[in-house]
Amino acid sequence: MSNWYGDDLAWIHHAGFSEFAESAAPWLIRNLPRGLIVDVGCGSGVLARELTRAGFDVLGIDASPSMVALARKTAPKARFEVGAFADITLPPCSAVIAVGEVFNYGHRDDFASFISRVRAGTFIFDVAERGSYPPHDERRTGGDDWSVIAIKDSDGERLTRRVLTFRRIDGEIRRSEEVHVMELYEREDVMRMLRGAGFETRTRQSYGTRRLPRGHTVYVARRGAC
Repeated sequence: MSNWYGDDLAWIHHAGFSEFAESAAPWLIRNLPRGLIVDVGCGSGVLARELTRAGFDVLGIDASPSMVALARKTAPKARFEVGAFADITLPPCSAVIAVGEVFNYGHRDDFASFISRVRAGTFIFDVAERGSYPPHDERRTGGDDWSVIAIKDSDGERLTRRVLTFRRIDGEIRRSEEVHVMELYEREDVMRMLRGAGFETRTRQSYGTRRLPRGHTVYVARRGAC
């Protein structure tokens, strides 16, 4: 299991960066079939909360125990498990979703293996592609009780993201640091893997009105007509 998204970064991500999942939810609600939805890389459960409010049955899975602990509070009507996408066994379900660069946090072979294991008729996810990040970038963001510095370096094929967090707890500032290494993908390679698994796929640059950053793509894969 990875050490990504420990207690502080998980809390900060939930407090300051939940808007992406919230704004993606309406489009997903309109385009997902009824039945069990498996939310891979569910994070703090914001998307699972919106889906259960819309009447879906949701199983959320995330590699971060801290994220899963938050998710159980955020979306009490959903079920959650700790697990990395490379290792999980998918249950019978209507759809699999993975919103927010989930498959970039792993190796290509693990991604290809996961695609081959999806038996659901609908599979919706997004990934960051090669060339989507500049060679170097540094950004600072903050809220009332937290701040984060993200330092990104990319060679075009991989992105290394060094994340420094500062969180105020009981009047004291707690500092933590994580390093995330992300695999970046070629769109044609992803399409090839999906075709090999029997999916017909369309790509989008948004979840409805929620546009993705440059170089990020949504894949809407279905068995049968798209």
